[in-house]
Amino acid sequence: MFRPVENADYHPPGTYAMSHFKSKVTVYTNEDGLRVPSAGYKLPKEKPAGQFRIAFLGGSVVQLASTYETTLPGSLKTLLRQKYPGRDIEVINAGIQSCVSRQSIAQLLFTLVDYHPDIVILYDGVNDLGLPLTYESRPNFPYNFQTMEEAWDAYRAERQDSIWHLALERSNLYRLIRARLYPDQRKLVPTADAPFAGTNAVAPDKILNDRSYTVNHVAEYLSNWRKLIELSAAYHYKPVLILNAVGGLDPGYAAPLLMSDYHLDRATAEQWARAFDLLYAEAGRQIDGMRGEYHDAVFMNLVHALNPPEKYFWDNLHVYDEANMILAERIYTGIQPQVEPR
Repeated sequence: MFRPVENADYHPPGTYAMSHFKSKVTVYTNEDGLRVPSAGYKLPKEKPAGQFRIAFLGGSVVQLASTYETTLPGSLKTLLRQKYPGRDIEVINAGIQSCVSRQSIAQLLFTLVDYHPDIVILYDGVNDLGLPLTYESRPNFPYNFQTMEEAWDAYRAERQDSIWHLALERSNLYRLIRARLYPDQRKLVPTADAPFAGTNAVAPDKILNDRSYTVNHVAEYLSNWRKLIELSAAYHYKPVLILNAVGGLDPGYAAPLLMSDYHLDRATAEQWARAFDLLYAEAGRQIDGMRGEYHDAVFMNLVHALNPPEKYFWDNLHVYDEANMILAERIYTGIQPQVEPR
């Protein structure tokens, strides 16, 4: 989740939902963990003369699909090569599963700028805006960072604590007594009674009823969009910022999936769907304001680009392979002036 696996050659058995369980998955990455079409695919850091390069940053919605060709970057590459036959166009998939936008900025600085992209597309939103429901709700912290903190604390404690304390901590009776005496120290898990996870998490009511919280949470996320734009002057790329398509805003579609994934009751799951809808609406409002500040950047809001969700999404967040081409066509309309040969 901090850096993709380098030089991967991954062929998991079976088929997966992204292809309607029809196709197997093949994943290849280069020495920097960038997803490529095949093993040994040549993606030199020194851009070949005349080549036009587009790079995608984001989380699993960028990185995942059955093959490179059916990912969102791969679909855009196929589309562009059809529209500009004979032109050398490369589209780099720099997505990282569970990546939040601040990690994408790190990926840009530590890896992607070495490939000299002409356009950098940040396609994200779902991981940053979804943090309040996860085990890590603090803005700009890595997805589920709190669970890693807790795992490290537990690992360290086992090597520092006395034997008698370790034995006490592993006693079920002691844990029951401690939970009764110190209810505020209980680890919260997503259930109908405690519909959020982790000591840093919030309940959906916080998003629905506290406008200042919602505004600030979104602003923290979009501060990374600003960084991507400001860095473009130093690294000479065209910044394109896209709020990703999402299926989980319709309570009728999203609630059963939220109930299954987070062990929520229906009322709480529907609350979360409304909370996410509010977060995305606020993100759209703030993005509209950014358009007037950054005239050289391209902004796109694809939140509602794929409806009805059950036709295009295999969960609340991820689309079927073929839906990536639909998104690629929408993205092309937004970046066409930057892609046209000069």
